[in-house]
Amino acid sequence: MKITLASLSLLLTSVLIWSNSIVIDGSLDEPEWNNAFEITDFYETSPFTLKKNELLTTALIFSNKDGIYVGFKNFQSNDSMFSRKTLRDQINSLSDKNSINIDFDGDGNKAFILAINLGNSLFDAIKTQAGDFKTDWDGDWIAKTQKFDGYWVSEFFIPWDVTLMKQPDGDIRKINYTALRYSAENESWVSSAGTMASRNDYFQELDSLEIQNYTKSKLTFFPYISSNKNSVTNQEGSDIGAEIFYSTGKGRQINLAINPDFGQAESDDVVINFSAQETFYSEKRAFFNENQSLFDISNYDRYSVINTRRIGAAPSYNCSEESNEEGCEAAKKNYSDIDFALRLTQKSNNNEFGVFVASEADEAFSVGRDYYALRSRTKLGNKTLGFMVTNVENEMTGESSTVNVIDYINIRSKKLITYSDLLASEKDGKNGLGYRTQFTYLPNKLSNISGSLLYFEDDFELNDFGYLQRRDWIHAGIGGNRKINEFDNSSILKQIDYGIDLNYDADTAGNSNPIGIDQKNSFSFKDNSKFQLDFNFRSSGKNTTITRKNEAYPFIKSKRRIGITADFEAKNYSFWTYDWRVSFFKGEKDNRWDSNGYGRKFYKIAGSIFPNDNLRINAQYRIRKENEWLIWQDNNNLASYDSRQDTLSFDLNWFKNNKHEIRLKSQFVALKAKNPISIFSDANGYLYKGNNIVNEFNTGVASFQIRYKYELAPLSYLFLVYSKGGRIYDEEDDRSQSELFKEPWENPSDELFSIKFRLKY
Repeated sequence: MKITLASLSLLLTSVLIWSNSIVIDGSLDEPEWNNAFEITDFYETSPFTLKKNELLTTALIFSNKDGIYVGFKNFQSNDSMFSRKTLRDQINSLSDKNSINIDFDGDGNKAFILAINLGNSLFDAIKTQAGDFKTDWDGDWIAKTQKFDGYWVSEFFIPWDVTLMKQPDGDIRKINYTALRYSAENESWVSSAGTMASRNDYFQELDSLEIQNYTKSKLTFFPYISSNKNSVTNQEGSDIGAEIFYSTGKGRQINLAINPDFGQAESDDVVINFSAQETFYSEKRAFFNENQSLFDISNYDRYSVINTRRIGAAPSYNCSEESNEEGCEAAKKNYSDIDFALRLTQKSNNNEFGVFVASEADEAFSVGRDYYALRSRTKLGNKTLGFMVTNVENEMTGESSTVNVIDYINIRSKKLITYSDLLASEKDGKNGLGYRTQFTYLPNKLSNISGSLLYFEDDFELNDFGYLQRRDWIHAGIGGNRKINEFDNSSILKQIDYGIDLNYDADTAGNSNPIGIDQKNSFSFKDNSKFQLDFNFRSSGKNTTITRKNEAYPFIKSKRRIGITADFEAKNYSFWTYDWRVSFFKGEKDNRWDSNGYGRKFYKIAGSIFPNDNLRINAQYRIRKENEWLIWQDNNNLASYDSRQDTLSFDLNWFKNNKHEIRLKSQFVALKAKNPISIFSDANGYLYKGNNIVNEFNTGVASFQIRYKYELAPLSYLFLVYSKGGRIYDEEDDRSQSELFKEPWENPSDELFSIKFRLKY
């Protein structure tokens, strides 16, 4: 008998969507649905009017020994149903959707957000009490939709082992939940609990439901095989490995990856960064997103105690001390292979515990690093207290780095929540401290006030395993916003959202950065278009990072700046839409050198076409112009440039039969920096014209990837990926923007073809 890829896919899918007598097909025709818990009241939450939903919606929930089942019946006219497909974890306004949000433990620590649109595209994310919203997690659950005359249906199956759950006493589990529906025609969300994950009182407003609880252990095995070839470097390789996930069904889960293939199937966005701050990239590797939320202690883009992108980063080399220095230089890689990664997590009553270990492979001229983390967390009524310790051992450099963290959340009321993190680091005999405290306060349903205070000593080290935007840092910020959504029927407005943020930053010596004031105004219209107008103010102050912590010249002084930004998003027309943005910043002159004042102009035009439910094409062009753009050279020497950066992006997503997916993602960047002026600062931070030779420069970057994905079954895929990219830098004056787009494409540094097969058992 001949086994084809299609027949194998059909077999795997049949096994996964059949659970006893329940077939996940978007029909809700099994007798079990007749006795399910029924929800019929839904309230508008975006815009946040809390008006009762005019479109008839019914949601159903029940559980059995296999898992939790959720069904929706959504009544609306046939011509108002929109079913355009998207990539997984992409939410747009072009398709009708259903979502079920569940806090499986009912303790307010974490909720899982599962959604499906009418095109059968899935979305899942994790919302934590700390306020973070993580879309990187891809859970092992399934859902299907189906259209009928005058209504459409969605059907969800959530296995008991979709995530680690604490086991209750007895056979009843109390969950907190809300069911949601999105209307693409009206661009509005309705929720059975009158809340959604973007709101600060989300966990406090979720509804409660008692369902039958079952204990079920499960062993899941993900073997993989991959092969790749780089036609530029003539390097090629093949790998085989596996990931193993075991859940005891009693609150314990073990995840093990052996010789994992952590090559990314999705490329990062292109960033040209000349600043002192490191660019943060989110995690895209499946293993590090599965069951990882317990180890997440972070605060927006300011810091993250564990940044798993560190694991597998470029090895440490010391080629100057190698006998074969030339061979060492030639063998340098920008990534490390990984021998294994292990994660163990456990929940018991109100306590959680976790262990994380990862070990990089040794290279020809380097030794891999080892990463360790221990984590515990306890729920004490409305308070949550946690502790984590991380350690990185780098045998190549002889360095050891340890970070201890105590985190605390206090839900004082439905209106007020406070958060605190106390951090301590030790590296090479140096100790450093960090602290964060934050609050969110809701005076009423349409207003929000939040504030935060951060402090990080100069010797605080987090970047061996984590991410810290900057050390030697004091930050204080407060802000608030208010929504208005009551308008006459004759008004063109649907909602106004306005607010203001005030931020103060300094180093720990008290050198103050420019104070920032940002006032934002967002207008949503009844035709579903949107307009935003922002005003920005930066006082004079000191830039304490640009000289890279030079002891003699710790800062430079900067002048006052003001700015304005306008942003417009058009409504969705029948098969296309567009948006644009313009921004202007202007600074005062510095009379100590030939300054005309800092200036920045930004323009963006973007558009999308979607001729049918299975195809979407996006294009975007951005221009950023800066006058007196300061770039650090060395010590107290800088250079001022007039620059222009053009960015062209082109993306395409195509789908067929919910099995085939082609994604094209490309970015081309051209940066020209002209009219260089040598600048130096004195010990007081004042800038003067210097005598150093500084040259004009050009940078071009090309990044292109086309990926074909075939889904054999949920979480079982075949990938074919072609990637091409390059970067050029020179100090010639005669290159045009188009040449800077073209040259890294014609002379790439990498041209890679990869094939990967990952199967779930």
